[in-house]
Amino acid sequence: MTNPAFVWSHGRAEVSLTAGMLTSCVFDLEGRLFDPFARAPWGPSDMPSLPGHLRMLGAEFVCVPFGEGGLLPDVVGEWAGLIDGATNRPPHGMPADGDWEVAELRDDGVTLRFDFPEGHDIERLERRIDGVQGQPALELSLVITARRPTRTSVGLHPIVRLPDRPRALRLQADFDTGFTYPSPVPPGRSQVVPARRFSHLHEVLTFAGVEDFAHVPFGEPAEEVVQLAGMQGPVRAVFDDEAAGVEIDWDRSILPSVQLWLSDRALQDEPWGGRYRGLGIEPIASAFDLAEAVSTASNPISAAGYATAVDVRPGDPLRIGYSLKGFLQK
Repeated sequence: MTNPAFVWSHGRAEVSLTAGMLTSCVFDLEGRLFDPFARAPWGPSDMPSLPGHLRMLGAEFVCVPFGEGGLLPDVVGEWAGLIDGATNRPPHGMPADGDWEVAELRDDGVTLRFDFPEGHDIERLERRIDGVQGQPALELSLVITARRPTRTSVGLHPIVRLPDRPRALRLQADFDTGFTYPSPVPPGRSQVVPARRFSHLHEVLTFAGVEDFAHVPFGEPAEEVVQLAGMQGPVRAVFDDEAAGVEIDWDRSILPSVQLWLSDRALQDEPWGGRYRGLGIEPIASAFDLAEAVSTASNPISAAGYATAVDVRPGDPLRIGYSLKGFLQK
């Protein structure tokens, strides 16, 4: 079956069966078309050996488990000794790499299904995407069904584009505690001091002083990751030069954190080639993008009272509802 696409009163969307990726979503804001999402500068056939989500990289996908993991250099502070090189294979889980099937195609939406192999603790995922009639919004849900009791990290992975003008994307996010990555973020361009905590996005400690993560991009190539734990509401990304933005809302009782992944021309290896520009605004129950084994064990974020994994039981599917909504900044 070809990749599904659909329209509704206030927008249009395209979906890839590979990785179940929402590749594109354009909102109609009072007659103005607004596309807030990032798009990779390569095509799906450019590098067939890449994981599915990287081949199709676009607006949003789901991750069960979340992250990749691996051995990190110079892990410091309260994270020291907790990261042993374990990895999630494939990165972001099998659903982010494999092919989904269409369970139902509607005029204004689609339901996708991914079946895990026999023997896996998780039986299947169901992903529903619907345009909201009368609104520039998508309503989405992820349902996780288990064969056996299991515990896993989970994440949603929207990625918004970065404007050309420095500091022209403004983030609005209320949270309890921010965590910086446990080590310098690869590939050595990170300026954020690792394994620190912060209270406000405009006060993230770097080796050069304090950086304002509420206004991006920085103007220079950057690769940074921080986690906002204890989210108190949705995240709004406002494109100041366009007087428009996107709101990302979700069930925070299940996914209490957001990982911010700022990737702005710093990754040089293939397929990135110093070209990619995007900001992941990723609701998660995970310890950063570390291995599932780190997120399901005790770690500094879970010890602070914020879940870094979810429990799923047979006969009791876990449903996570969320939404993507465009708006005009008036």
